[in-house]
Amino acid sequence: MAKLTAEEEHITESYILFELTRKVLEKDLSRMNQAPLKLKDPYIHLVEKTLQQLSKDLYTTKAKMKQLGLKVQLNDHDDTFSEYSIFFRGYVLTAKYLNAHLRNQVSHQIEGLFTGDRSKEHPFH
Repeated sequence: MAKLTAEEEHITESYILFELTRKVLEKDLSRMNQAPLKLKDPYIHLVEKTLQQLSKDLYTTKAKMKQLGLKVQLNDHDDTFSEYSIFFRGYVLTAKYLNAHLRNQVSHQIEGLFTGDRSKEHPFH
């Protein structure tokens, strides 16, 4: 059975986390727009700027995935696990991730994006 290289694994995990982080931030942004905050503009600006940076990172990651012939697809998820199919070099790999772990990684990634500490953005470490 074929295995992902370290680079392919890093890219696919980065892609999964970037997508999840984007979803979380977009949902939070829409909730912030509705929230009765006294000074919501600074928070909204921070999240919008973070989403712009995340979009650039996601674009780069997608380009690298295309160059390597990688594709990631969410198959199924429940309260405990999320299952992804990773298509590479003519093979399909199924990866299951614990949702609590994904949540923690997304939280670290958002913190790294907000603070500019890029070391917190590396997935699954």
